[in-house]
Amino acid sequence: MTCACISMLHYIICRKEMYRYFTNRQGEKTVIRETGKLQTGEEKTKLKKYRPILWMIFGVLAAEIFLFNFSAWKSLFYKERIVFEQIGVEGGVETAEGTREYVVPEGTLVLHVAGADRKIHNLFFAVDFSEEEGIPYTVTLTDEGNYYPYSLPERMLMPGIKKSYYTNIYPSGKAGEITVQFTVPAGSVATVNAVCANARIPWVFSIGRVIVLFGAVLLFYRALWGEKRQKEAEVCLGTKKQMWIAGVAVLLMIGMAWKLAHVNPICVVSPWPHHKQYQELAEALAEGHCYLDFEPSEGLLNAPNPYDTIYLQANGIDYRADYAYFEGKYYVYFGVVPELLLYLPCYLLTGRHLPNYIAVFLFYSGFILAVFALFWEMVKRWFSRIPFFLYLLASVLTVCAGNYLFVIARPDLYDVPIMAANMFTAAGLWLWIRGKYTPSVKGRKICYALGSLSMALVAGCRPQMLLFSFLAIPLFWEEVMEKRELFGKKNLWDTFCLCIPYLLVAAGIMYYNAARFGSPFDFGASYSLTSNDMTKRGFNVSQALLGLWHYFFRPPVAGSDFPYLEGVQIASGSYMGKLNAEYTYGGLLAGNAFLWLLFRLGRGRELLKKKRLYGAVLTGIAVSAVLAVVDVTGAGILQRYMVDMIWGVWLAAVLVCFALGEKAMAEGTMRRLMVCLAVVCILQAFYGFGVVFGNGDLSVNVRTSNPELYYWLEGLMRF
Repeated sequence: MTCACISMLHYIICRKEMYRYFTNRQGEKTVIRETGKLQTGEEKTKLKKYRPILWMIFGVLAAEIFLFNFSAWKSLFYKERIVFEQIGVEGGVETAEGTREYVVPEGTLVLHVAGADRKIHNLFFAVDFSEEEGIPYTVTLTDEGNYYPYSLPERMLMPGIKKSYYTNIYPSGKAGEITVQFTVPAGSVATVNAVCANARIPWVFSIGRVIVLFGAVLLFYRALWGEKRQKEAEVCLGTKKQMWIAGVAVLLMIGMAWKLAHVNPICVVSPWPHHKQYQELAEALAEGHCYLDFEPSEGLLNAPNPYDTIYLQANGIDYRADYAYFEGKYYVYFGVVPELLLYLPCYLLTGRHLPNYIAVFLFYSGFILAVFALFWEMVKRWFSRIPFFLYLLASVLTVCAGNYLFVIARPDLYDVPIMAANMFTAAGLWLWIRGKYTPSVKGRKICYALGSLSMALVAGCRPQMLLFSFLAIPLFWEEVMEKRELFGKKNLWDTFCLCIPYLLVAAGIMYYNAARFGSPFDFGASYSLTSNDMTKRGFNVSQALLGLWHYFFRPPVAGSDFPYLEGVQIASGSYMGKLNAEYTYGGLLAGNAFLWLLFRLGRGRELLKKKRLYGAVLTGIAVSAVLAVVDVTGAGILQRYMVDMIWGVWLAAVLVCFALGEKAMAEGTMRRLMVCLAVVCILQAFYGFGVVFGNGDLSVNVRTSNPELYYWLEGLMRF
């Protein structure tokens, strides 16, 4: 929906009449009037000018009224409307004769409709329950083609969602016996008013669905016809209007992030004890020590291998899951930088603890700002001839990548350091590029120092992501190897500004590591009391190849049922060893359609080499691959770990996208590229939607923690 809003916003502003100045071949300034198309002499009437937008509005409204309400329209023409009066009730005890109010002592209420012997198209349940939560039910029936009863898929009756009380059914011929079984909490009270058939399904008009549809149609319209209507008006000129559009886009993205952070209320409440580690560390640091303020059990102290948690569980030994345990003390192995930036100051200033979902939201918001700033800097320095809409599209698609949406929709303890590392990486690259092209000596030094500080802080969040600092090699290759302006006798202060922040941050983190684990190079992750003994993990080629497959190439599994994307539990397959793996929604390259642009790297290679960016593309891809091997070797295969490595391949794809955009502008083939990107947007939207509302994680998903939202959306997708 956010991408759709941005597309509409940009279209409306660019359609207004504007005046800009361009220099002609003779060096004289000429005024060009833009009304969405450079004028050729004839003024079009307002009706003709806005005819496409009117047709789009008409088409979207027609789809909303007729297509998405097909069942409602169809129900108007059912000849026979039936109210079943003779309903058998099992599993319920009537509170008083004739009241039709039943207490369900064992949690199962069964309604029987005997001998319907009619053509039935839908059922309506006029049944009220004392519980305000969703009630699952299953319809079982016989018909002319089936003598023995068969069950239909389970549905959910959600109080407050009128459409959930109706369900379409498709028997073979006339229906016979009908049974409906409701599963409710034991002791619930149900009022059975009636069961109806062939009822009129309510008509629903969804503003949100209209906005999404209109945005998608508008996106394709711009892709197919926008190029010839907007030329120079589209170029990234850095005008105030473009800055306003980018600013509004950032605010929309942050607003989207806030909504997604609440989509799983269980992450807001965070009831799991082991998710309080940052809060407990704040209390410990406030007292002046690094270990946490609780003692391990005697069984854990005397266990032959305290990191074999299966042994601990089998012998009933108490331990704190996912804490780092070392020499009789509990520690937090998660990066300390989020603690020092957010959790500890909040505790010291207010005496209250910062919730994890707020920390993830703040880092995600910082990531949004950093991405928009970084891509704007890249466009301004290297791709100033591409359309502004292409910059906007790349920025929005980046922060809305399915893997990032997975993190913000499940904002728990594990995602805090991961999101912080992504924010610092994007911000560091932006500051480095800005410093490289800043004419002011003082400004360059400040940008270099802040950029290196940002990149160095990654080590205190997600240490393995510090590998993205290798992007400095292609970025500063010219200054180091050709001009000798860095790491040589020239501009020593620039070199110091780039290096000193790394040394300072490294000194602090090494001191913190030594204070906890006796070694400046030990971050403590291997001491985690998790599902497997992390101290015994090591490199294995077969495991590394398996990780590369699942992290990058495994296809997502699409289904026909809402939310149309299935989280699949990873099995070891032919790998004859202990594999720590959870569910995934497909590999990065397979699931994210935007990354398919990497397969067009050959077409943009020469332009990227000319701009000295080809090395950055290859480095980003290589670092992502190395990170995949590091993660699968050190921990395993988990969906959230993909956020460690996605930045490298995504940044490479953005550079390829911008290169293809510049070539398309020069060759007059922008329409073809925009059509491809429009398709990419639709595929990314489906993937992101599926990841947010998917049910791969049985403990944290929208269906169980926010059923009202889940089944409301599910109802909107049923025609």
